[in-house]
Amino acid sequence: MFNPNELFKQRLSEHIKLLNRYLRYIFNGHFMIALLFMIITLAVYYQRWLENINENFPAAFVIALVLGFVVSYNPIQMFLKEPDKVFLIVKEEQMQPYFRLTLVYNYVVQLYLVLIAMAAVMPLYGQVYLNRGKQDYILIFIIILVVKAWNLISNWYMLKIRNVKIRIFDKIIRTLLSIALFYFFLVGQFVVIITVFFFAVIVNNIILARRQSGLAWDVLIENDQNRLALFYRFVSMFADAPQITKRLKKRRFFASLVNKYISFKHDATFDYLYRLTFIRSGDYLSMYIRLIVLGGIIIFFVPNSWLKIIFALLFIYMANFQMITLYYHYRTSIWLDLYPVNQTIRKKAFLKLLTQLTLIQTIIFAALFLVWFDFVSLALTLVTGILFNYLFNYGYVKRKIES
Repeated sequence: MFNPNELFKQRLSEHIKLLNRYLRYIFNGHFMIALLFMIITLAVYYQRWLENINENFPAAFVIALVLGFVVSYNPIQMFLKEPDKVFLIVKEEQMQPYFRLTLVYNYVVQLYLVLIAMAAVMPLYGQVYLNRGKQDYILIFIIILVVKAWNLISNWYMLKIRNVKIRIFDKIIRTLLSIALFYFFLVGQFVVIITVFFFAVIVNNIILARRQSGLAWDVLIENDQNRLALFYRFVSMFADAPQITKRLKKRRFFASLVNKYISFKHDATFDYLYRLTFIRSGDYLSMYIRLIVLGGIIIFFVPNSWLKIIFALLFIYMANFQMITLYYHYRTSIWLDLYPVNQTIRKKAFLKLLTQLTLIQTIIFAALFLVWFDFVSLALTLVTGILFNYLFNYGYVKRKIES
């Protein structure tokens, strides 16, 4: 006899085993040490900044922005698999307890985001709103829990809608209303009106979803597959993840540059392949750009020149370390074994690309010191970045891909 509770326990157990298998690689990696250093440094400067905060700083808006995004970010993982389209769809009515349990699980797991957000904004809240006591802190926390729960429920009902545009529009509206709710709560105005609008949207979503003939199993399974693919892409930064799916993006302009500047020669086979893969496959290009932007912002706001240089090297290291997975991108493909190209050429092509990417990142970070006309720090960043580039790529990375 079909038991949805037992099915949930089985799927949850499989999910936890999967997490345990890969998380030990993540938390033992050099990446986490670098990340911990960055968090501690930012926390110290955040505390110093709070001590000298400007009276005109829009604290209410910043706090509302952070909390609004946290409560409206509610990715749902139902532990569904492709065969469920056939075998479980006939049990849709009996699956209701299963879905309720998965919603509870998603809500509890995502509370860590709430705790991180609270830890980040509460020092700012306490510095700006000195006249508010512990009851206000508790009330904000309760509001966060309630609003996040309602957002999660709304997100679940919207997964029954196949129209992607409706789901995106709903998410934007709920995010804006969540931000407005926290903002007007902090300033003490229009709280009731915003709350009514927010819950009206939630109720409308529920009514709209219930008009559907049944669950959108294809949407639910696709959502789960996307979540799993995202997890594997994250894991691939630290360990081999053969299950990772390869997503292609056209990016015609950048791809045309590869076609234009890479010669059509035997020795340039892997130069062409790795550059095109970097541009079109997965999140390599977006991850590279994100780290440059994030590193640039931190370098810009950190007041100490030595720390600026350290953060520049830290983000160069983070980008390089994560880019190593590009070499193993085709490890499950047999077609590369058919290429009549020596493996030495392949390794040289990868190291050449990695070196060029690191050099570009180093030049961008060094150029930021022109804002302060700090030519000494600019030169130090260039020299240390280039030195790190050579030692890391032709030392650690070369040994790793040859092993």
